[in-house]
Amino acid sequence: MLMNKRIINALVLLLLVTGAMAQNVTTDNIFRIGKLKNGLTYYIRHNAKEKGIADFYIAQRVGSILEEPNQRGLAHFLEHMAFNGSKNFKNTPTSPSIVHWCEAHGIKFGTNLNAYTSIDETVYNVSSVPVKQESTIDSTLLILHDWSHYLDLEDKEIDKERGVIHEEWRTRRAGMASQRLMEEALPIIYRGTKYEDCLPIGKMEIVDNFPYKALRDYYHKWYRPDLQAIIVVGDIDVDKMEQKIQSVFSAIPMPENAAHREYFPVNDNDKMIVASLKDSEQPIMLVTLYMKHEATPDAEKSTVKYQRDGYIDDLVSYMIGERLNEMQDKNPKPCLSASARLGQFLISRTKDAFVLSFGARQEDVKGSFDAAVGTIEQIRQHGFTPSELTRAKAFRQKVIDRQYNERNDRRNAYYVRRAKQNFLDNEPITTEAYDKQLDDQFFNEVTLDEVNAAMRKAITNKNQVLVVYAPDKAGVNVPSDAQFEQMVLDAQAKTYPKYVEKKLDDKLIETLPKKGRIKSEKAGLHGTTEITLSNGVKVYFKKTDYQKDVVTLNFFAEGGSSLYPVKDLINTQFISAAVKEGGVGHFGATELNKFLAGKTVRINAVVGNETQSISGNSSIKDIRTLFELTYLYFTNLRRDDQAFQSELNRMRSFLTNREASPNVSYNDSIAAIVYGNSPRVQPLKAASLDKVSYDRVLEIYKERFSNASNFKMIIMGNIDIAQLRPLLEQYIASLPSTGKKETFAKTYPDVRNCNETHRFEKKMKTPLARVTVFYTWDEPYTAKADLELDVFKRVLSIAYTDSVREEKGGVYGVKLQQSLNATSNPHALLKIAFDTDPDKYNMVMPIITKQIEHIANKGPEAVSLQKVKEYLLKQYDQSSVTNDYWLYVIYNQLRHGVDFDKDYKAIVRNITAADIQRIARNLIKSNRRIEVTMQSEKEK
Repeated sequence: MLMNKRIINALVLLLLVTGAMAQNVTTDNIFRIGKLKNGLTYYIRHNAKEKGIADFYIAQRVGSILEEPNQRGLAHFLEHMAFNGSKNFKNTPTSPSIVHWCEAHGIKFGTNLNAYTSIDETVYNVSSVPVKQESTIDSTLLILHDWSHYLDLEDKEIDKERGVIHEEWRTRRAGMASQRLMEEALPIIYRGTKYEDCLPIGKMEIVDNFPYKALRDYYHKWYRPDLQAIIVVGDIDVDKMEQKIQSVFSAIPMPENAAHREYFPVNDNDKMIVASLKDSEQPIMLVTLYMKHEATPDAEKSTVKYQRDGYIDDLVSYMIGERLNEMQDKNPKPCLSASARLGQFLISRTKDAFVLSFGARQEDVKGSFDAAVGTIEQIRQHGFTPSELTRAKAFRQKVIDRQYNERNDRRNAYYVRRAKQNFLDNEPITTEAYDKQLDDQFFNEVTLDEVNAAMRKAITNKNQVLVVYAPDKAGVNVPSDAQFEQMVLDAQAKTYPKYVEKKLDDKLIETLPKKGRIKSEKAGLHGTTEITLSNGVKVYFKKTDYQKDVVTLNFFAEGGSSLYPVKDLINTQFISAAVKEGGVGHFGATELNKFLAGKTVRINAVVGNETQSISGNSSIKDIRTLFELTYLYFTNLRRDDQAFQSELNRMRSFLTNREASPNVSYNDSIAAIVYGNSPRVQPLKAASLDKVSYDRVLEIYKERFSNASNFKMIIMGNIDIAQLRPLLEQYIASLPSTGKKETFAKTYPDVRNCNETHRFEKKMKTPLARVTVFYTWDEPYTAKADLELDVFKRVLSIAYTDSVREEKGGVYGVKLQQSLNATSNPHALLKIAFDTDPDKYNMVMPIITKQIEHIANKGPEAVSLQKVKEYLLKQYDQSSVTNDYWLYVIYNQLRHGVDFDKDYKAIVRNITAADIQRIARNLIKSNRRIEVTMQSEKEK
């Protein structure tokens, strides 16, 4: 009778749990979600975090998977055409184009105005829109309206865009073996399915030759309301926005007998599918092993069970990651890299997989397979340990806690992403409060047995796909498909011992240092409190509430590698490896990561060219840990000879075939030419590793972090100074100090003062001309000069987009970078880089030069100058309410004595065409220009 009661109670409990799991989650009702009669869905949310700003998106359940074989590339081509003329934006004197209208309102093309096409979705956005004016809101909605159904798709515009697409294809494939290898692998991996040939870039023979009607037919077949969602998030009135959306989009027609939008299945396989491919430009062997399983049906994603399964998957992924990291704690490291995840199978949303990825050591490929696959098999055979689960839960909990604590600090992009995921993938929209409630529940309920069972459901050793990308180089032995398969099967067939874990210490610092004291406090720059400590450290504290649960610090001093002779540079390059591999105090790197699993802390110590620094951030709860780590990285970097030597060996394997990539050869050539073969600007090569001395690396590190009096600390975050004072006294004022002041040495070379053109040929799989031009000229290091240079760069970028990309179709894009050098020889640098067809080089290069000459002769276009100024003013309003902005401003003022915030808006507003013209003239007058061009070898 007692047994019967127990069985009944167990059954009742099982039914209660099962019922709870089947319940639907509670969704976020702050979103206004609706659907028009024509089938179009909309999401609206008010978010006051970004004052006066809103993001506008149109998401579509349409991607390259829907193309027919004779349409390959049209989905992506259509995305480009969305910016080249529509019903309400004609690109005429009376009707500006979408790009020109947006940039006139401070919405930058490529940054705020953009789009992407993938396998199953296409998304367009107009972000960071200033919404104080109703007319701006109305016009932005009109842009989305036109994208939905009213693109012009004119013949001449289609023909011009063919060249742009071709150059995008060239840029993506040139020097990037992974793109080509993936194109070759998909027909093997997905044989017999739609996925075997579906990458969005398409086929160039179709892009170059498709009839105009084909693009229009594709557009009207698939761009339709039932597959589209409008998403608006920002500082808007939700009721008014809903009325506007209903008014603007309701009239868009839904076609009769619309084509069925199918999501295509992926076949299962009993025998392992192996796709091993070689490329002469692939530098290392990359291996990915998939174990496929069914994806969760969309209809089940709204349940508590789905959330719980996701929670468990996160725990499993975290614990596998920990095991793989520990696997690498050997000398030599068995793999060049190793990671794992649970999620989508490659490019197909209808199938999920467990995914193991690793870089194989060329000298011991089988050893890499044995280690990586063997680690996974050990987990499958024996499961995880209770302590591993405790850490994984703690890690997950800290993530959820931070999300909850910062729930009122979310920027628009976060809510846009949630809406997109809901529409495109049927992911539920839940609040941070509800997420925390569920996670707290799961934290207490989920057992080790349950986690191990879920792990074994994913790691099945069945339905496997093995993908290998390998170098194609003489002397490099690449196993056959059968040999690769056997390596996996052999590793999975072994019996492994149980995992045994070392016990972790529970304290970072066993004995606290003797406290220092605060000598003085006074008002400092930009609303900081300047605090001077007894050891000479100056602290600049600024209380902010931009992020409710973040404290950030930067502890820095001048010096860096500039103070060391050339023979020591190889050792300074490996300080980062010593930091990463050694750990601190009595914690090795792996043990330290485990100790910090449940703490929200990030920290890093760096020795750069001119400075050394310790920087990081934490949650408010973990601020003491942040300061403990700062103290330890300054005083007690741990020595680990095995770990350091293992990293050297890993780097040697990685660097052995580095020249296989044309990009590497090109970058090496730039460094040699631009800096005159300076010994201080040399590429890291395998042979250089023999010169590394771990003793000297640690010695230099200790020298750089031996004198606290030379350091300044910037701290900002949502804490009171009363909380900060005891931490400063305990962990910063107690640091060793000599009282000696030190600065950096001007040993890093400047770009050479010359006018030279260097062109060379390189064997490449994809025909390409890769061009970089460096201009330098004398310019004072001032806030005004810095802003003028930024404006010049942006005006020039607009000119290049209009002329070289849109008009000539000669490039996918032109990248520009500018900088002011604040050393004893202040000067400006402008770097211009682009890829093009070798046959178009002689057309493109003169335009690049002529646009600079045009500004020098006639000044910038008034419209372009105004666009740039509007954008910078808007950006200032957004960035000046972030911690990162004030860290940058305070840091620059402390280091260089220049206040980049003072009168920022006034300087921008007062920049004239003459100011920009002067920069262009100075650039030309200096006659300091270096061009480095790499072209693919011509066929003989």
